[in-house]
Amino acid sequence: MGITVNTNMQALRIQHNLDSATAKMNTSMERMSSGSRINSAKDDAAGLAVSTTLANTISGSKIATDNVNIANDMLSTAEGTLDVINNNLSRIRDLTEQASNGTYSSDDLAAISAEVSKRITMVDNLATSTAFNGIKLLDGSATAGITIQIGTGAAATDSLTLDSSIFASVSMATTLSGLTAAISAGVESTTSGFLTTIDAAIKGLTTRVTAIGAAQNQLSAVSDGLEVQQQNLTSALSTIQDADIASESANYVQQQILQSASASLLVQANSAPQIALTLIKG
Repeated sequence: MGITVNTNMQALRIQHNLDSATAKMNTSMERMSSGSRINSAKDDAAGLAVSTTLANTISGSKIATDNVNIANDMLSTAEGTLDVINNNLSRIRDLTEQASNGTYSSDDLAAISAEVSKRITMVDNLATSTAFNGIKLLDGSATAGITIQIGTGAAATDSLTLDSSIFASVSMATTLSGLTAAISAGVESTTSGFLTTIDAAIKGLTTRVTAIGAAQNQLSAVSDGLEVQQQNLTSALSTIQDADIASESANYVQQQILQSASASLLVQANSAPQIALTLIKG
């Protein structure tokens, strides 16, 4: 190789290696400090696209889990109120059966009628007042049921509609109309006729509570599936995005050594043109 002054190719090559070592060392430092292998699109454009999609899916899955848990809380609210209503209907039935016996005085029947009336009113008050986050649960207003978003998309399988029968009205004012009057009047045959109506109402409540339990089991299964999905997607996201600290630490040390070596060699390469000056001086 000739001796030149204007262009020092050896110094340029060493400078390139120095820049490369410095850049790689800085990348390793960035990854170790952030814990992420991908800190910008230039690190891994394809990996960034995939990890962004995975992160969005994980976030949506967590929202779906919240939706399922809230739906379970709503169903538990409805179930709790139905249990109270069932207790009241059972007491109304006992009182009706008691009043159907012709051994009670008019005062006794008046007292029985008063309690029955209050319990019917209590049932109706529960039917109209029971709500969850402003949604009436037992007044029959949810005629189309209540839809729960259980997935991350807009497909049919991403939503679950709770049947409207769960939220039908439980008002007893119309169903048991005339019961208190029959009790007060001491008309045993008319009073006993309401036992069948009350039994049907209690059976309807039992059926509804069973439907709530089935819906809760379904939601619990969905919740378990979402949890497994989140775990698997998080593992995949970690594989793509997380930095391997051990590997990056080794890379950092390697590039640091190369950087130091290149800096030392660059000093020597820059001094090479001095040979030309020696030749000129003779």
